[in-house]
Amino acid sequence: MSEPFFPLFLQLSRRPCVLIGGGAVAVEKANRLLAVGAHLTVVAPRLIATLQTRVTAGELHWLPEHFQEHHLDNVWFAISTLTDKAVNQRIHAEANRRRLFLNVVDQPDFCTCHWPATLERPPVMVAFSTRGESPALASYLRRTMSRVLPEQLGELAHWLSHWRQQLQTALPADLESRGDFWRALFEQGMAERFLAGDVVGAEEMIRRAIPTKQQPDDTLRMHRGEKDE
Repeated sequence: MSEPFFPLFLQLSRRPCVLIGGGAVAVEKANRLLAVGAHLTVVAPRLIATLQTRVTAGELHWLPEHFQEHHLDNVWFAISTLTDKAVNQRIHAEANRRRLFLNVVDQPDFCTCHWPATLERPPVMVAFSTRGESPALASYLRRTMSRVLPEQLGELAHWLSHWRQQLQTALPADLESRGDFWRALFEQGMAERFLAGDVVGAEEMIRRAIPTKQQPDDTLRMHRGEKDE
């Protein structure tokens, strides 16, 4: 039985990352890292044309070299798309020495983290992982869930974020009570109302659930665009 992994999302914006390998498999990895704002260096004697284009555009840095241990200097995250197990073993040993998380494509024995299949409804992201045992299954789960999860999930998340800010002073200070407040609304169908287009009905559910003595009437009227007469 493989060791359990701790699920986590990383903030890599403006942080140096290294991608070892410059072939077709590296393209998707590079695209994803650049999309989140990572400062990416690719280490490979040769690059596929797609990556070369991004180098020319100044979007990533290319070191036309074979892997050396110093390539992991000052790096937050490392990925290898190489198929050579001996080289990946070297990368793994050096990453461990530096306490640096490493993903090695299709060689889970050298991974200290896994690259999940993701489904995005920004800012909502759902990740699927099989701990490296079956990436195809993770991709299948992503495709299946893409047909189930509503396209408006991102809109729902933004709407809820706005209401959480509006109710900062209206709800009890302790996190458990705040969590209970929102869980009850979800159980009563608030999200379903919003996703069905009944935003007014969903907002009314929130209003009715606010503790009466603390309800911020003026703030709520402003949120709905109402003006005092």
